[in-house]
Amino acid sequence: MEVRSISLRDSLGAASFVSTGDIVSSRFCCDSRRIQPGDVFVALRGSKVDAHLHLESAVAKGAIGVVVERPSSRITVPQCVVADTRVAFARICLERMGSPQKSIKVSGVTGTNGKSTTTWLMRSILQSAGRKAGLIGTLEYFDGRISEPAVLTTPDSEQIARYLAQMARNGVTDCVMEISSHALHQQRCAGITLTNAAITNITQDHFDYHGDVFHYRAAKIQIASMLGGNGALLIGADDEGCRAVRSQLPAHHRILTFGFDPAADLRIEQLHVSASGQVLQLHLQNSSIEIQTELVGRHNALNILTAAGLTEQSGIDSDTIRDGLTQVTSVPGRMERIDAGQSFSVFVDYAHTPDGISQCVATAKTLTSGRVILVFGAGGDRDRSKRPLMAKSAQNSDVIVVTSDNPRSEKPDQIIADILAGFDSDQRVLTCVDRQQGIREAIHMAEPGDVLIIAGRGHEKNQQIADRRICFDDRRVTRRLILELLTGTTHGSANQRSAISA
Repeated sequence: MEVRSISLRDSLGAASFVSTGDIVSSRFCCDSRRIQPGDVFVALRGSKVDAHLHLESAVAKGAIGVVVERPSSRITVPQCVVADTRVAFARICLERMGSPQKSIKVSGVTGTNGKSTTTWLMRSILQSAGRKAGLIGTLEYFDGRISEPAVLTTPDSEQIARYLAQMARNGVTDCVMEISSHALHQQRCAGITLTNAAITNITQDHFDYHGDVFHYRAAKIQIASMLGGNGALLIGADDEGCRAVRSQLPAHHRILTFGFDPAADLRIEQLHVSASGQVLQLHLQNSSIEIQTELVGRHNALNILTAAGLTEQSGIDSDTIRDGLTQVTSVPGRMERIDAGQSFSVFVDYAHTPDGISQCVATAKTLTSGRVILVFGAGGDRDRSKRPLMAKSAQNSDVIVVTSDNPRSEKPDQIIADILAGFDSDQRVLTCVDRQQGIREAIHMAEPGDVLIIAGRGHEKNQQIADRRICFDDRRVTRRLILELLTGTTHGSANQRSAISA
């Protein structure tokens, strides 16, 4: 993909220079290990490594200039000094790709849960309106023509610029983007002005990175600084975390609250709920819409309201919003129904936080008078403090199977032990390190009318165990195991059950 040479003096504005009046280049690199002769090195401050410590190494490898937050007397190449190299690098990436963000209306969604479903719905509404929509998020990156599996919820600054440039080349008019707390804190999206934005909710997650709830919330509300002009910021009225940060948002922003709360600016009502879907009444800023959807749960009702509210702010009429919402019958790995002819309901969901688990269980309770069976685990090398809280959120289930999620470098037994510490009682709790065996046992326990939820991994297709990457898609595995049960082809059930301890 073609990149252009840019002037840092023109591109960055508030910058000073050492040993030069400007730096002009098309080649910028933020990893000292990848420097090639002729590159300009941008020294980023990371959570673990400060690249300013590697300036001499970058110059030794052929860097002809550097972008820094503090000038160095140890090097002789030209230096561009800025307040924040992360902001500078994000702007550089966009500029060298021709500033594609200027020709695309970008809407941003952040929050602990609900980002993927909300953006998925927004894309459908935009397409129903005849607009060409791109998507950057957890489920996929879509440039208007081709979709690619996502690696990160929000990719790095270089990738964002490349995807936006490809969207512009493909004639994309609108882009919906999930913006994670990591991306906000690391300024990956600096230089992008959002048309509208939303904070879905702020519950516990990523404390391993942010440290505590206050820093996590501070990262989330940075999305407000990305809004341009008269752009609206939608924020959850029912969520404690959103209410806690409401007073911290700049007074000049146009804030719209949304939720079930009768006092919210945008409101939603559940008129009818069943295992096959729900009927909702949406009270938007300029209209009221009744829709029937196959997406289940109060949390999905809120996702639908958020998507409708944001697209209404983009000028889309109520009939088109309704059409776009009803086009979506499922969202990959988000309370995704698995139906292989069994007599009980099965859903696969990405829930991997205490609030996510709570929402799944609460939804399941509304769908059945039978039992709720929950299978879940917790990811390794991630926030350990949320593990016992996930157990507390799971306790409203009738039967619980605690198993592996993505252990990564941690020992699966230890992760499970961390989760078990949160249960008040282990009477209804089974443990199984092997995820497939845990799912199989839950399926064998299910009776007609029960609801089984397989939580934690959702759309993910690989499981990371130490240095092994295993092909494992909860949806495919669950469907296969149900068919085994229905056709009587399952084998070794006695051994499998012996691997599960109460």
